[in-house]
Amino acid sequence: MSKLALKLHDEAVVVDCLNACYPKEFDEEYWRSLKAGGVGAIKVTIPDVECLSVSQVVSELAGWFHRLRSLEPSKMRLVRTVQELRKAKQEGAIAVILGSQGAGFLGLDLSSLDFFQRLGMRTMQPTYQRRNQFGSGCGERNDDGLSRLGVDWVESMNKLGMVISLSHVGYKTSMEVMEISKHSVVFDHSNPKALCNHVRNIADEQIQTCAEKGGVIGLTPLSMFVSDSKRSDQLGVSDYIKHIDYVADLVGVDHVGIGLDLAERHYRTADMILEERRMLPGITSKFVEEVEDEFIKSGREKLSFGELYMPWLTSMSKMPVITDALLGAGYSEQNVKKILGANFLRVFEKVWGN
Repeated sequence: MSKLALKLHDEAVVVDCLNACYPKEFDEEYWRSLKAGGVGAIKVTIPDVECLSVSQVVSELAGWFHRLRSLEPSKMRLVRTVQELRKAKQEGAIAVILGSQGAGFLGLDLSSLDFFQRLGMRTMQPTYQRRNQFGSGCGERNDDGLSRLGVDWVESMNKLGMVISLSHVGYKTSMEVMEISKHSVVFDHSNPKALCNHVRNIADEQIQTCAEKGGVIGLTPLSMFVSDSKRSDQLGVSDYIKHIDYVADLVGVDHVGIGLDLAERHYRTADMILEERRMLPGITSKFVEEVEDEFIKSGREKLSFGELYMPWLTSMSKMPVITDALLGAGYSEQNVKKILGANFLRVFEKVWGN
């Protein structure tokens, strides 16, 4: 690790736009991992995946607020503006942004969207993998695009100053969202399909349209989104940088960010794996399934998330490796800072307001 990389990483406002930490793991030990990794802000997900219950989402929010209370204000801070985010960085605290990867819990009455915005939620996806009342997810058999209610949802998100994310959204639905939205949108944890043909990755047209709207693509190092020809233990940081290079070459470095989707202390049991395959078919990859099948046959009790990720990034504390790799790949210091967080901050500031 070069001294320049460590210095630059410390100066930058490092934003992980999809942090996969679970509430039970959101504690002082995890804060130490984030601090060691020089992380300035994380976006956490509430609810965990798509759900149709407002009461469940409120309950999860209460759990996050309770966890935050024990770490505020010196270690963690819930932020609602970029100004608050920058202040947290200046004062040594890590900013926490609330978001949702699905909107199904809103039901058919969009008035509750204002309620969640007032509670601090600042980003939201219309769908998560499947179809709901707003549109189709990327895992559906057919993508019918936005419903009439979906159009209303986009307009309401714009009016309330909430950032629209499209990472789990179907191609047609996402393109219609971007056509209608008056604000920039993001794919906060997606990779180019041209490099890895996974259902969760996105086509060049989606990347280009997002950039034309002033948005950002958050590249993720999750192995099944990086390569469809190598197992996770065969992948290095250079394989991840290839995805960053591809998007930067296609639409410019101003539209590149980071969304790690890393749950460093999370684990799965055999029952959890089988249930996820039943509920979300096609979301995994053949290499991930190989690792999972080996685990199921082994009789072990738990499979750590890190075993499905990459050996070079099993903890948030190792995030400076990305900065070092970007410098090694020839990115200027200014452009490295953009990728690490400044690009996402630009979108947040524009959509959220001051």
